[in-house]
Amino acid sequence: MRLTVLQRLAEGEASVSELTSHTGVTQPNMSNHLAVLRSAGLVTCRRLGRVVRYRLASPEAADLVRGLTRDATSERPSPQ
Repeated sequence: MRLTVLQRLAEGEASVSELTSHTGVTQPNMSNHLAVLRSAGLVTCRRLGRVVRYRLASPEAADLVRGLTRDATSERPSPQ
């Protein structure tokens, strides 16, 4: 789920509401995932009125997301 959130944020900022719509998880569950990602330094946020917008924390975080996505989607060789 966290990789999915990171992949979505690699496309641009999003609110908790937008992320829950994208993933189908509950708002409290999404907030917990975002708190973990923030504490890991992968995600930052900013408040716009009553809405909090989340985004990747750095270009290095974006590189990490690309690497994790590549690893998660690449085919593994069969054991000999």
